Amino acid sequence: MTVMPWDPPYYTALGRHKIFGVNNNDVTPYLSLGCCMEGLNTLFKHLYNVTLQKLEVQPGEVWSYDVHKLAVVHETEGVLGYIYCDFFERAGKQNHDCHYTIQGGREREDGSYQLPVVVLHLNFPSPQQSVPSLLTPGMLENLFHEFGHAMHSMLGRTKYQHVTGTRCPTDFAEVPSVLMEYFVSDPRVLSTFTRHYRTGEPLSQWSVKNLCRSKKVFASSDMQLQVFYSLLDQRLHSRKTSDVSTTDILQEVQNKYYGIPYEKNTAWHLRFGHLVGYGAKYYSYLLSRAVASRIWQQCFKSNPFDRSMGERYRQKILAHGGGQNPNDLIQDMLNETTTTDKLVESLVQELDISRAVIEQSDD
Repeated sequence: MTVMPWDPPYYTALGRHKIFGVNNNDVTPYLSLGCCMEGLNTLFKHLYNVTLQKLEVQPGEVWSYDVHKLAVVHETEGVLGYIYCDFFERAGKQNHDCHYTIQGGREREDGSYQLPVVVLHLNFPSPQQSVPSLLTPGMLENLFHEFGHAMHSMLGRTKYQHVTGTRCPTDFAEVPSVLMEYFVSDPRVLSTFTRHYRTGEPLSQWSVKNLCRSKKVFASSDMQLQVFYSLLDQRLHSRKTSDVSTTDILQEVQNKYYGIPYEKNTAWHLRFGHLVGYGAKYYSYLLSRAVASRIWQQCFKSNPFDRSMGERYRQKILAHGGGQNPNDLIQDMLNETTTTDKLVESLVQELDISRAVIEQSDD
């Protein structure tokens, strides 16, 4: 059988189901948006001593009736900022999940702090008459990912608003969001909020563990794909491309660096928005994953609810946005000098860990 470039998502889904018995239709009833938000609230309470509190919106304040407004409230420091949650799909809405800033945090001249205001833009199914919005595992991961960006903005305390939160180098901006993917892939975190929307029955520990394990399978091919995307992005934005068709470049790079050859007369890269928006910086996802992996392994793997480590992460990483050199912040957090070799080592260790998890599941 010949595997075509568009086949991996289909076959990897089949593989996950065959190996772990994970099926979206079986899991989504346990992933109502309300339960997932409770899971985020519990996690943030443990890590940062903050809660997400829903507020009433004023007439004309939001652009759609189903946009929710949350205040991020610290137990002793009070309100730290506001998040508008544009959760649900609708006609004419951009289908790209993202986080963006309405107002950045900054120090005012009178000594007070201008609170950050951000938007989380997602595309979840709208709730129906008797059924809440139910998320797939992929949607759940996106929710945690985008809330990583949001909390970067909420917990930032910078002098200037143009360097607050995610307004920092791209390869650093993705670290907090990718780190949140590690939390939502941990059975200890997932088991705190997965319950059936009708009965309240928790998702079985067997299902929770297998759902988390299923994210580890095909890790090598997933990483190869990200390396391919990064190299393609670099090549498309190099000075050697002015007289060459982008499709020819795609063919060259794909045949050299990806396991599935280019298929003639296809041009999927024309629909891959990150290649334009990131402008040679798509590699940021790999770099951020390496940093996030190192932070997870050294700081949170033993206890994903560790308050002392959460406070350290807030003060060492999240508080500074782009106001300080990212390399200095990471080194201060990890108490080690960050090198390319160590970052590559982190990505290789990720693959080793994934393989070990898969082998354990076969026992």
